[in-house]
Formats: sequence, C-alpha cells, structure tokens
Amino acid sequence: MNKKFDKNYKIISNVKVHGNYFELKIKAPITVKHCHPGQFFMLSIPNVFLRRPISIHNIKKNTIIFLYKVIGDGTRNLSKIKSGKIQLLGPLGNSYYDLNFVPSSQKINNKSCNFSPIIIAGGTGIVSLYFLAINLNTRGTIYYGVYSEKDLLCLEKFKKIGWKIIISTEDGSQGYKGYITDILHKDLRNDNTLFVCGPASMLKKVSQIAKEKNINGFASLEEKMACGIGNCQGCVVKVKGQNKRVCRDGTIFRIEDIDL
Repeated sequence: MNKKFDKNYKIISNVKVHGNYFELKIKAPITVKHCHPGQFFMLSIPNVFLRRPISIHNIKKNTIIFLYKVIGDGTRNLSKIKSGKIQLLGPLGNSYYDLNFVPSSQKINNKSCNFSPIIIAGGTGIVSLYFLAINLNTRGTIYYGVYSEKDLLCLEKFKKIGWKIIISTEDGSQGYKGYITDILHKDLRNDNTLFVCGPASMLKKVSQIAKEKNINGFASLEEKMACGIGNCQGCVVKVKGQNKRVCRDGTIFRIEDIDL
C-alpha cells in the first residue's frame, strides 16, 4: 500500500512562471521518497473550504514541485501564498508503475528499456507527464495540443532532457493548426506505448486511434475531486463497465479499459 502523509510543509517558493501559471516548491525530505509519476496531492488553501488536487510536476532532491494554473478562488488564493507552511495530503492515487506497463527490456527505476514511448498532452495535461518523462530511460516524442501558443508549457524542460516535441494550436499561432490527434493518427506505429493526459474529448480520440492501430496506452484522468481518497465518490468514471474512483483507483488507467 502506498504511504501517504497529511502534514504541514515549508514553502520554498511560489512564483509566476508564465501567464496564469505558477510554480510551487515544497520542502519534503521524507515524503519525496514515496512519490511516483502520476500521483498527486490534496492541498489545503487558506479561506478555501475544500482541498485542491494538484499533480506532481517534478521531484528534485528534497523538494516537491507543483505547476498549476490560476482558474478559480482556490488556486488564486494559493498563488498569493509566498512563504510559511502549507498542509498537503499525499502522495495519492496510483502511478504508471502500478500498472506494470514496463516491458522486460525497459529500464526505469534501475530496471532493464527498449520500447518507443509517445506522450500525448492536451493543455495542462503536460504538467504531470513531465515527471514521467524524466523517469523514463528511453526518450521519445511528445504530441502537445493547446488552444493558443500562450498556453504552451514546459517546452524547454522537455527539450533539455532530449524529447522531440510536435505542437498543434487550435488558432494556428504555433505548429500545426488544428487538433493534435489529427497528426497523431498518421504517425503512430504498433510498437509505440502511449501516455496520455488531457481533456476528455482528446482522450476519446486517442483511445479510438489506439484501438484501430492495436497500440497499448495509459491515461491519467483529470476529474474534479472533493476528498482525494475515495470517500466522496465525486470523481467516478466507468472503467470496463464498472464504477472506478479516479482519485483512489487511478488516476492512471489502461486507455483501452476506459469507457469514453
């Protein structure tokens, strides 16, 4: 069973990095040892009743890094906290490792790697996928779709670690004009393994493509959460015809199992 903590952590920094996007760094020397790609934390924010779920963007030494967008009162209040302590519950959810996606020839976390990973991100979905990308010993291609170039995130970070990036924008301000799945469909091979995070419409299209081409894939689902531990049943989705809680049974599911 994954170990989780509910405690106060020291804020190292909380700064604007781009537009309405902020990067929050938390000192957590013990907790970082239990964090894996795909997991998230529930953050307690002053003057906000419910905690907010935020995925792990990266781990550096004793630091947990979150990258989040200000979209409402909760994240707006969070962006104003510049020092002191903040209460976090986590790490929560499963990780890509829990689904045993790694072939015997793949090296990840010091285990043996020879497969062709494809990351597919829509909007802020790229945030959590960065933590996965830096943990894969094999590099691949990222297909990244956003509405406009002002929404692009993490490009230099991915380039720095050796990933190829293909971009689409709906307004045509950068890269291919249209949806990222338009390009993806023609480029995939059956030796690819897909890792996806983004809006439901994109996930549905990627799922259809994966089935057509007989490609394995794993999706991190984005759902609103009230508790983060499976008690409130507020983030239920259908997986192989059964109700599954994204916070507790996911957030990572095999893409062919999700009923989209």
